[in-house]
Amino acid sequence: MNRREFIKIGAAGAIGFGIASAIEIPILESVISSKNNDVKNLQSQVTSSQQAFLTLGVNEQKEVEAILETIIPTDSSGPGAKEAGVIFFVDHQLAGDYGNGSRMYRKGPFVPPGLAGPITVQGITYAAGSPAEPYGGPTYQYNMTLREFWRSALLAFETYCTSTYGKNFEDLTSTQQTQALTDLFNNKPTTANFSNIVPLDFFNELIVMAWSGFLMDPIYGGNTNMVGWTYTGFTGANEGDTFKEGRNVTQLMVASTPTRYPPHSMGQFQQAVGEI
Repeated sequence: MNRREFIKIGAAGAIGFGIASAIEIPILESVISSKNNDVKNLQSQVTSSQQAFLTLGVNEQKEVEAILETIIPTDSSGPGAKEAGVIFFVDHQLAGDYGNGSRMYRKGPFVPPGLAGPITVQGITYAAGSPAEPYGGPTYQYNMTLREFWRSALLAFETYCTSTYGKNFEDLTSTQQTQALTDLFNNKPTTANFSNIVPLDFFNELIVMAWSGFLMDPIYGGNTNMVGWTYTGFTGANEGDTFKEGRNVTQLMVASTPTRYPPHSMGQFQQAVGEI
């Protein structure tokens, strides 16, 4: 399996897996705002995100960058996570509400899936134990924020790579890197040796965050210069008429030849309609 085939499997899997944390990354919230200053501030944050990290440490940056570029590599068919600045998206999400668990129910009980019974939770005994985790894992059952989850999992994964393959993840060959991520998917590292985190949960989180940073509006720190949208042919907020590119939606529907509009971001849309 080559690296681009691995991407295709990951992209399809991301749809079925869901986000391991079960926390929705907001797509439009804080962008569609009645206050123009809010949009300006967000655009300023995007600019700064290309220049500085907010939460990932130096060693974490190396590991995360290598992981993201393994999931979405740069090759002859198009740009990858590097060109899209996905690592800045991940870093800024972990530094903000997402990483701090502002939308997460944090009072528990925190019961890992697949525990053999009997188990006792808050004074109640369950003879059959806890339910087995469905494929991909739909819930986040950890007594930690997403930032803590990433910090623990990254350290555990680096330790696993060193003990199994002899080097840190970022220093492995491309084949070994793909295999190491496959090990996560297959839960090959034991949970006990993985900071009590189910390896598959971390794999799911990596896949979803990688593709979110590659395909979301640039205002969130990734998809630099809209390379992800250009690669996939997505036009973003561009329907043609707003940006005076010749044809509106109705005209496109009856046109005899196809027209491909270039992508435009939410910030560009706000400027085009005169809101900022």
